[in-house]
Amino acid sequence: MDWTKVERVKKESPMFAKRVILSVLMAVWMMTACVTEAGARDLRNVKRGEPVPAYKLPTLDATVIDSALMKGTVVVFVCVSAEQRRSELAAMDSNEVVQGLGVEGVKLIHVTTDVVQKPYFEKFRAERKIGATLAFDPDHGFYGKLGLIAFPTTIVNDKEGKLAHTIALHSGDYKRTLDAYIRHALGTLSDEELKQRLAAQPSDRSSPKSLASAHRALARSMREKGKLEAAAAELAKAAEQDPENREVMIDLADLKVVTGDLDGADALLEKVLAAQSDHKRAKQLRGVILFRRGKMDEAEALLNEAMYLNPNPEQVHYYLGMICESRGQQGKAMEHYREGLRHAIKEPGSSEGKGDSAKATGK
Repeated sequence: MDWTKVERVKKESPMFAKRVILSVLMAVWMMTACVTEAGARDLRNVKRGEPVPAYKLPTLDATVIDSALMKGTVVVFVCVSAEQRRSELAAMDSNEVVQGLGVEGVKLIHVTTDVVQKPYFEKFRAERKIGATLAFDPDHGFYGKLGLIAFPTTIVNDKEGKLAHTIALHSGDYKRTLDAYIRHALGTLSDEELKQRLAAQPSDRSSPKSLASAHRALARSMREKGKLEAAAAELAKAAEQDPENREVMIDLADLKVVTGDLDGADALLEKVLAAQSDHKRAKQLRGVILFRRGKMDEAEALLNEAMYLNPNPEQVHYYLGMICESRGQQGKAMEHYREGLRHAIKEPGSSEGKGDSAKATGK
């Protein structure tokens, strides 16, 4: 957004300013949400057993990957994002798994839309000795046909070009799971043997905290796409893995606020604040709940306190502006809306703003 346009907010009504800041807050939230339906482990547009849409993808070595030439081959796509730690782990682990299999009839392809990051990929692949083909999807056509939800996503196609399996994100059991999926697609593991392999004791690397982090990332991705029930289910799984994780509790509380379960949200926040009375996000969300309950004085006091703790000042200013509006204090409301915009939008020459935070998501 052009900052000169934002300056015009000073001359407009509080209602206009409120709409602007709400739009900005939504954009910021979308950028910082990690990534990511059907349990979040499937693709949106292709179901298991369905043919994967045709593709022709240019590669790093100036060749073209053509789906028409892949018949009879188990194709493993690992869809990655540049400079994202989980994507790097998936790239390294998938390369190790396929090399370790040492069998014919398996093709590993890493795919990215980050064409401008070619130097990064060249350096990373050279340092990690990754021999898998790197293909580019410059117009997002391949990703769009599949309906990707999160990054990284690993896709295993059977010999007929049909979707066999998917793996969302990356966890400690990634290599074990991918190995089993590839063997199943090759026909060397039966359905029952696959179930037994996947049900075996997880590896030591699959710590509860790591699994909780993966479920939380999936939940954020699903919430971004409006799948609130699925997001809640993933957060519940995260809580099972790491019951004392306060950020998971707050994510659940935030989701309950969205769905109108203020009592449920309050109960979760009480647990967090009992363990850490100055928790930034918890205080801020409690202030939002008080606002939703119409307790303006209490909400104002708590939001002002949260503002100094500075979790997300743009959201705090938004609700403080709403409180001022409810009292007819239009001037104060405008001050809060403008201040919220100042924090939400990066001014030229300023180090503030949320615009640079999106890349950090999922690392």
